[in-house]
Amino acid sequence: MTGLLTLFSLFLIATLVAQCLSAQPHEPVKVSVFYEALCPDSIDFIVEQLWPTYKKLSQIIQIDLVPHGKARTRQLNEGGWAFSCQHGVNECYGNLVQTCAIELLNNTDLSFPFVYCAMSSPHPHTVGPECADKLKLEYDPISKCVNSEQGKKWQRQMAQKTEEQNLLYDFVPRIVINQEYSAQNQNKALYDFKGLVCKAYRGPKPEVCRETEDDDL
Repeated sequence: MTGLLTLFSLFLIATLVAQCLSAQPHEPVKVSVFYEALCPDSIDFIVEQLWPTYKKLSQIIQIDLVPHGKARTRQLNEGGWAFSCQHGVNECYGNLVQTCAIELLNNTDLSFPFVYCAMSSPHPHTVGPECADKLKLEYDPISKCVNSEQGKKWQRQMAQKTEEQNLLYDFVPRIVINQEYSAQNQNKALYDFKGLVCKAYRGPKPEVCRETEDDDL
């Protein structure tokens, strides 16, 4: 009888431990996206992959949007910053608008809809006021930021984060999962980002992940 009680006790303890472990919160999948406001490939990824996945899996994903890409930065004699972008001055302006929105709103649930609205427009660099109005956001602080030294400092910070990725002669957008880049994850993200997130998440899979059939990373 003592042996049975011991076995039962061990089983009960193991069950309780398993329940406690399953109840613990799991880290969201951290996704950093290095992109450009007027880059067709950046637009395609954000509109076709990142946004639909975020709408379905926002509870298990943490997104860091970094609008800069292959832009170059130059420090001015007076101490400010100037930028030159792969797709011209309009792209630099669009990058700066999105940077200001990201930093001022400081909330992915607010800033990402704004970025998506801009990137899904035929003219991402000029649609900011319309997107703000659509989302019931104030555009005036964003506009002031774009024309301020603080805005340029924030854009310089985006540049520094991007420089760590050495993107000048590489493909944009770059998608980094959990702070680690791999060509395999990059390629997967471009056609099945939802599947990539579901595979990378270590907690209990949300129901929507069961719809993903291709789990090969």
